[in-house]
Amino acid sequence: MTKPNPSRGRAAAHLAAAFTILAALTLCLGTAPSRAQSGRKAQKPLGLPTETPKQGESAAAKPESKKPEALVNFVLMHYDASAIGIDPLARDGVSAAFGQRLRQTSSIEVTDGGKGGRGEARKRAKEETKAYVVLFQLDEQPGDMSMGRADSRTLIIRTFVYTPKTGDLKFTDTIFQRPAYDSVGVGGVRVPVPTRRIERYPSQRELEQAARDAADRLLSRFQVTPPPENQ
Repeated sequence: MTKPNPSRGRAAAHLAAAFTILAALTLCLGTAPSRAQSGRKAQKPLGLPTETPKQGESAAAKPESKKPEALVNFVLMHYDASAIGIDPLARDGVSAAFGQRLRQTSSIEVTDGGKGGRGEARKRAKEETKAYVVLFQLDEQPGDMSMGRADSRTLIIRTFVYTPKTGDLKFTDTIFQRPAYDSVGVGGVRVPVPTRRIERYPSQRELEQAARDAADRLLSRFQVTPPPENQ
């Protein structure tokens, strides 16, 4: 009968212990990361909202930009030129060109004051606290008065400006017609070009240009730079 070899038994025992330790290490290494991850709380990305706005809630409204206060306020009145036989097309068109030119300047506020004469304009100015009353008048040149319809080619533009509160006449101006040409901008310079524009009444372009000239003169009196010429 063969006797058991003690050295082989001890070797087998050591080998079994080694396998046990190796298995334990493998198990620890395999489960350690998952345990660490399971114990760590998930972090939210920075810069993202942490809570979704509830339905019906709106974000705070942005404050609206306040419109800058106008440098000069005008109340624009138009002289009724029907009594001297001026073409209504010329009267309305030229008056509109004058008002439109003033409104092209953002620092000017223009209010329509209706129709009237110098007396009504002075009275309206006394009722104003800060707005100047401007009376726009389309008139015939001295010596060209006629009993019939006025020739639009001889018309001139008069403006009367009255001071608020006192109603005093601040200044008056007279603008005559000058040759008008359609033009384009080339290198910052206006260059006349041919046109096929059909005028609704004689001297329409000249009168509308005179109205813009009158508006520019008015702005200059109040130290306001006129806007660039569109034509």
